[in-house]
Amino acid sequence: MAENKKSTENQASENQQEISNNEVISQTKKKNWRSYFKEFFMLFLAVFCGFLAENYREALSNKKIEKDYIISMIQDLQADTSNLQGYIQIRKEKREMLDSLTILLTTDGHKHSGNATYYFARHIFHGDPFVQTDGTILQLKNAGNLRFIKKGNVVSALLNYEKKVKELAEWDETDARMRTTFREIGGSIFRANDFYKTMGSSLSFVRPTDNPQLVTDDLVAINNVSFQVQYLSTLTLGNFFRATAMKKEAASLIELMKEEYNLE
Repeated sequence: MAENKKSTENQASENQQEISNNEVISQTKKKNWRSYFKEFFMLFLAVFCGFLAENYREALSNKKIEKDYIISMIQDLQADTSNLQGYIQIRKEKREMLDSLTILLTTDGHKHSGNATYYFARHIFHGDPFVQTDGTILQLKNAGNLRFIKKGNVVSALLNYEKKVKELAEWDETDARMRTTFREIGGSIFRANDFYKTMGSSLSFVRPTDNPQLVTDDLVAINNVSFQVQYLSTLTLGNFFRATAMKKEAASLIELMKEEYNLE
């Protein structure tokens, strides 16, 4: 009987131990579930905050890149306005000389003012084409970085300016072709030796000191050359106006960029 009692006590003790273990396991499971959720939430929060921080850093970096591009572009545009000023001045002077040359050729003026006739004719070849300072815009286009410029009005104004640059370049090409035509037919009325003397040793244009004459008095030949001179004069005037408008647009674009990006 004592053995039965002892067995009963052992059984009761085992049952009690099992109940206690189950409670511990249950509490552990509950604790682990809460712990897992907390760890997941903290991990999610850390990742999310890191994502926000990275986006913020990227936004700051992009703004700095954008501003650097704008500053560089302003410098390019300032160089353009300076170059355009010289381009405009040369076209203004050249147009006046070409008009004077036309008058001399279509009248007897070339006989009395041969030095002016040859001097003005030499200026047909004066005036290099406009070359844009395009280092920054090429970087923006070739590297696909135009996306860094976030202000739509700036992008629109910049693309419009680029359109005018391209247009002027096309007209400069036309001017170059017309000068080539003049070079081909000019020898029909101008004496080569006298024309050569209008070029100084430093490649500057010089007015002859004597009164050189044309190689012919043929009215048809003179008229053909005069026709080319008149066309070049009109073309020169057109490029004068195009460059003047482009210079104003470049100045306006500079002011727009300074205003939009708070630059002095």
